[in-house]
Amino acid sequence: MGHLYKIESYSEEAVRTLAQFIQAKGGKCCIAGFAVITNHPFKERDAGRLLPLIGKVTDNLTEWDKTQFEVLDNQIAC
Repeated sequence: MGHLYKIESYSEEAVRTLAQFIQAKGGKCCIAGFAVITNHPFKERDAGRLLPLIGKVTDNLTEWDKTQFEVLDNQIAC
């Protein structure tokens, strides 16, 4: 598992759009309220499309955040 971080946004729609983008690129993520938890590496060319959807990006995750991603990761592996 790569470096885990959380992308916070302003709306459910923006979070869904971010999650769909990550999944379409083959990445894994889980939605937690108005945030997406992921380890997906973004490309610089994606910034123009995604930046307006992002409120904050942090790698300061709670144990709950990490657990949610690990549960998702384990479900995918099964």
